[in-house]
Amino acid sequence: MVQGWVTVLVLAFGIIVAVVGVIAYLRMFRKDRLSASTRPKADESPPLQAYTANGAENGYKSEAKPEQASPHD
Repeated sequence: MVQGWVTVLVLAFGIIVAVVGVIAYLRMFRKDRLSASTRPKADESPPLQAYTANGAENGYKSEAKPEQASPHD
């Protein structure tokens, strides 16, 4: 049977880990929120669009071909 001091030690360790985790999370959350509020909106660049080579740029319209699945062994 586990003695009482081992139980108290494990519970204390769990509580300390939980408190440190919450403090780290709150610091990260606050830092992210502060950086978002101080960042000017005019400096934000539009998101990059992925290049799609579907043939529409070349003057013709290509139809999408369905992919065929390879048979399993």
